[in-house]
Amino acid sequence: MDLTELSDVQSEAGVIGTLLHHPEYIDRSEYLQPNHFKNLDSACIFWAIRELIHDGIENLDAYNISNKLQAYPGIQKKLEKYNLPSLQEQLSMYELTARNSIEEYSMLAENITTYAFKRDLVVTLQYIEKGCFKPDYSLEKLDHWVYSQLDKLTQKYVITSDIQTLGSQIDDIWDEIVSRRTPDGLYGIPSKYKIFADYFTYEPGELIVVQAKYKQGKSVFLMNEVVHKLKMGIASLVIDKEMPTRLYVERLLSHLSGVEVNKIKSGRYSKEEEARINEQINWLKQQPFMHIYNPDISMEKLYSLCKTLQNTMNLGFVVFDYIKSNERSSSDNYNLLGAQCDFLKNQIAGKLNLPVLAACQLNRHGEVQDSIKINQYSSVAIKWGFKTQTMMAMDGQECGNAYAKIDFNRLGRKHPEDDDAYIDFAFNGDIMTITEAEQHVENEDF
Repeated sequence: MDLTELSDVQSEAGVIGTLLHHPEYIDRSEYLQPNHFKNLDSACIFWAIRELIHDGIENLDAYNISNKLQAYPGIQKKLEKYNLPSLQEQLSMYELTARNSIEEYSMLAENITTYAFKRDLVVTLQYIEKGCFKPDYSLEKLDHWVYSQLDKLTQKYVITSDIQTLGSQIDDIWDEIVSRRTPDGLYGIPSKYKIFADYFTYEPGELIVVQAKYKQGKSVFLMNEVVHKLKMGIASLVIDKEMPTRLYVERLLSHLSGVEVNKIKSGRYSKEEEARINEQINWLKQQPFMHIYNPDISMEKLYSLCKTLQNTMNLGFVVFDYIKSNERSSSDNYNLLGAQCDFLKNQIAGKLNLPVLAACQLNRHGEVQDSIKINQYSSVAIKWGFKTQTMMAMDGQECGNAYAKIDFNRLGRKHPEDDDAYIDFAFNGDIMTITEAEQHVENEDF
C-alpha cells in the first residue's frame, strides 16, 4: 500500500499560503504539527513559520524563513537544495493556494491531520498484525496490547481547534446540565432507593463503594441495584470475584420471582411458583446483561471488556464485587487494594465515562481495609450492615433490620458521625430483596 495516497498536497500548501497572509490564524491550529505534513518541504516551512510567529515576527518573507531554517542544522540539511531565490519561488506558489477565512483555514488544517492519522493508523495496524504472530502473547495480553496501541494513537490526534472562553460556552454547558435532569429533578442514574437521591445518583465517571463486614448482604445490595438498572433499560455488567454464575442466578431468580432461594435450589416449588420463575428466565434472556465470575480478573482485562461492551451493547452500568486482595504481606495488600480502587475510579469510571458500583469488606472493628487509599479514590462510601438487637429495639420493627450510612460523599451531603444517623432498610434474605423501611427518629439532646 502506498501511503502517499493518504495525503492532501493542496491542503498542505493552502495552510502555509494562508499563514503567510494571516499569521494570526496559527492559534486556530495548535494541534497541527510539522510531522502531520506528508510533503517534507511543506513540513519544514510550516515549522519555520510557526516558530517565527511564536517569536513575535509576523513578516513571513523568504529572508526570515530562510534564517530560521538555517538556525537549525538538522532541518537545514533536509532543505539544502533551497537558496533564497528558490525559496521565494516556493513561497509564491504557496500563496496561490491561500484562503481568507478562519473557517477555510481550519478545514485545511483538519484535512492534514486526518490524513496524518490515517497514515499512522495503517502503520499501527501493521504493527498490531506482527504482534498477532508472537507465540508468547495470550488472548488477554494481546487484547490489552491492541487497545493500548490504538489508545496511544488517538491520544496523539486530539484536535482542540476551538479555543473558547468559558463565557462563550456557558450557555451550551448550562443547557447540557439542564438536559441531564429527569422530570423529577434527578440527574445521572437514580438508585433503586429513592431516599439516596438526597445524597447521590450513579453518575458517569463516579465510583460508589458499599462497605460491609463479612456476610452482611453487600452482594444482595449490588444485585438489587443491577436489576433496577436493567428494568430502566440500561445495559449492565457484573464482575463477580466471589460467586459463580450458577449461584448468582439462583439468587437473582429468587429476587425477581419472589420464590425463596432454597426452593429454587431444591426444586420444591409449586406450579404457580414455577411459572413465575420461568417468566423471569424468559425476561432475563432479553436483557443486555452479563455476569462474569472471575476471582483473578486483571484490571487490564476489565478495561478491555468494558470498552468492548460499550461498543457492542452500549454498556451503561458496571458492578465490581468486590475490591479485595489475597496477598499475605500487609504492604502488598495495601498497595494492591489501592491500585484496584484507583483503576476503577480513574480508568473504568473516568476514562470510559461509566458509573461504577463496587463493594469492599470492613474488618471486625468496622473499619475499611486499606481505608486511606480506598476512600481516597471513591466518590461515595456507603457503610452497610445488619442492625444489632439494640438498634432494632431502639428503632422499632417497622424500621427494618438493616442500615446504610453515607460515610463520606464528594457528590453531596453525608451523615454526621453520630451512631444513630443512618438510613433504614428491610433485608429479606429468603428472596434476596432489600426495600426501604420506615425511617427511625434520631435521638436528640435537650
